[in-house]
Amino acid sequence: MLPAGICRDARRASQAQNQGATDVKKERRRAHLLKSALEVFGEKGYHAATVSDIIKRAGVARGTFYLYFGSKRAVFDQLLDDLFGLLHNCVKRIDPTRGPQGVLAQMEANIDAVLELMLGNRAMLRILLSEAVGLDPEFDKKVFEFYDRLVKLTAHSLRLGIEMNIVRPLDPEVVAVCIIGSIKEVLYQISIGRKLPNRQVLVTEILSYGGRGLLEPQVARKLGQHRSPTRQHEKG
Repeated sequence: MLPAGICRDARRASQAQNQGATDVKKERRRAHLLKSALEVFGEKGYHAATVSDIIKRAGVARGTFYLYFGSKRAVFDQLLDDLFGLLHNCVKRIDPTRGPQGVLAQMEANIDAVLELMLGNRAMLRILLSEAVGLDPEFDKKVFEFYDRLVKLTAHSLRLGIEMNIVRPLDPEVVAVCIIGSIKEVLYQISIGRKLPNRQVLVTEILSYGGRGLLEPQVARKLGQHRSPTRQHEKG
């Protein structure tokens, strides 16, 4: 017979293993519910979608849904938080000490990362920019706080650019709002069905359009050299 201490340790190890397997199963089911909800919201829109639609798509019982989310709004909020988290992570602070070409490369990388993420989440993009606008004060506050973080991050980079004589003298906050707004409008137009060029061309044109108004003349000239002449304006 094994000593009591060894038996207790074995039981604890078995319980921990079983708990770990249960946690993984729960996380997978939660992720499946989120995926199903996103598909339903994308097809029907937030307002027309129901919890019944989501559980039917997920193939689970109503009680299972409510184990994870208290309402349709709760699952939508989680999808929104996940998207905002991804967006926040893909926008990097500009380091102006890398010089004009380095700044341009960083700007291009940020724009490309945002477009890649949002164009890969078109269902959420359409809901966020169209249907859910004005959903309620709590939602509006969450969206405002997210965009406010992006504006502050962009304004900070502009101030550093001014100090480095890369960016012309301007009002950083006003221009930051304009930059974020122009990218939002491009995404909105795509979300409602407008055919625009592929992502590479979008990045190039947004950078050129914004850069020529932001940068000191000598840096703006470098922007013209930075643009690749091989990019084709293909519809995508």
